[in-house]
Amino acid sequence: MGSGTEPGRFAASAVLLAAFIVRERRAAHPMLEVRLFRNPRFSAASGAVTVSFFTLFGFIFLITQYFQFVRGYGPLSTGVHLLPVALSVGAGSVAGTQLAVRAGTKLIVTTGLVAMAAFYGWAAATTSATTSYGIIAAQMVLYGLGLGLTSAPATESIMGAISRAKAGVGSAVNDSTRLVGGTLGVAVIGSIYASVYGSRLTATMPASVPGPVAAIAHQSVGAAYVAAGQIAALGHPALGQALQHAAANAFLRGLTIGCLIAGAVAAVGALLAVLFLPAQPVQPIQIAPPASPAADEPATAEAAHEAETQAHPASAAR
Repeated sequence: MGSGTEPGRFAASAVLLAAFIVRERRAAHPMLEVRLFRNPRFSAASGAVTVSFFTLFGFIFLITQYFQFVRGYGPLSTGVHLLPVALSVGAGSVAGTQLAVRAGTKLIVTTGLVAMAAFYGWAAATTSATTSYGIIAAQMVLYGLGLGLTSAPATESIMGAISRAKAGVGSAVNDSTRLVGGTLGVAVIGSIYASVYGSRLTATMPASVPGPVAAIAHQSVGAAYVAAGQIAALGHPALGQALQHAAANAFLRGLTIGCLIAGAVAAVGALLAVLFLPAQPVQPIQIAPPASPAADEPATAEAAHEAETQAHPASAAR
């Protein structure tokens, strides 16, 4: 599909979103009470979760390719090498909820987002085909701690900003922010990476690579490695190695730019958390149900009788 259709799709999405908001504001029983977003504790925390998962999915998209193609790890080995992130996310989530009670949600969420931004800056500055796994593991621990410090207190802030009766709405919004953030992370960071990879590969690819092979190599770094192996198998090992080297350098260039973009998004998220996220919890939003006179009459009569009983106990006993 041509790129010319994309502005139309974005415009259609904006119109549909506006229509949905208008519909929900007028509905007697809305699926999503949009007034919840007036509470900074709810809306700012939702934004923090969105940013966190934007960076998380972008990180997974890039690092899995780096481990499998540039470092040559198998799928299982790649998963094992990603364990520092999972373990540190768990530790950061436990610590984050406890620290938020003492130091405030604003400070802990902001600290987590700053840690994620620092991770991406560190990765962009040091990642190469020969970077020690010890350094990569330390970087992943920093990122995992940042994600845990951000997502757990922010989720608590979302759920604590509304009444217990509306807990399902809060949970749905929390899940939606994760999905939206993750989808945008893969789409934005993946698109930027692919653009940088393609332009860099075009500039550095050996001129003797046949056109059809070059087209395959531009699809992805994995496709480029397969094409390089086929060239080598056909009796041109030097050309195959040169193509693989060019693809690896193009991938690393795309990874570096992708890391810088993700780090910038995390830094903006930290700034927004400082500006809008309350330091301490406030009273949950109480959403009044639609007025129903017929349903209110028994409750009103019962309340009046109780008040009469308290005022004149003797007459009530009679």
